[in-house]
Amino acid sequence: MPDRATESPTVRGRRRARQQEWTTQRTVLRLLKRHLPVGCFATALENAPRSGYAGAMAKLRGTRSGLPDWWFVWRGRNVCIELKSRSGVASKTQRQVRDELLAAGVRHWWLARSARAALLALHRSRIPLRNYTPPDKLAAWEGPFADPHARLPQHPAVRAKARIAAAQYRERRREREAAAAGVMPGSTGSAIIELSSRR
Repeated sequence: MPDRATESPTVRGRRRARQQEWTTQRTVLRLLKRHLPVGCFATALENAPRSGYAGAMAKLRGTRSGLPDWWFVWRGRNVCIELKSRSGVASKTQRQVRDELLAAGVRHWWLARSARAALLALHRSRIPLRNYTPPDKLAAWEGPFADPHARLPQHPAVRAKARIAAAQYRERRREREAAAAGVMPGSTGSAIIELSSRR
């Protein structure tokens, strides 16, 4: 098992995102048992292979990647929901599969960053949920979003983290440029400094 103390920020962020998505999945399942109408077909779809071998075998069987996390059918109406963490966006493959599904006749495809947004997506897809009152308002970052190609609102914490990362990147770039301009050995700037010191 990898040492989490030595994880890079990128790896740590991906792990946290997976944990958030898994928590949302379980919350959605609990809410569906309470609100889904009788006769509505619903299933979660497993997209992530457990190993490289399993992924290769799935590909040989014709399994597509990029499928949504949940699939619902209500009286001929197909509804797909992709669940994401609060910072999640649809991948290129997921966007492509979404476009193909809509072109093939799927009525609704949604991206939701919370269980509340997933339930609201079903409500907006005209699935008559039992004992359900839609919320007056969700946070803009939650969704549900019908178009994953659009620029989506960000959670405040995610937006703040992105600003910090951008500032750190700019600072590192300035340091590299300064080093290349006059500090690195063998550069023109360092040669001039060395000649001046000899005089």
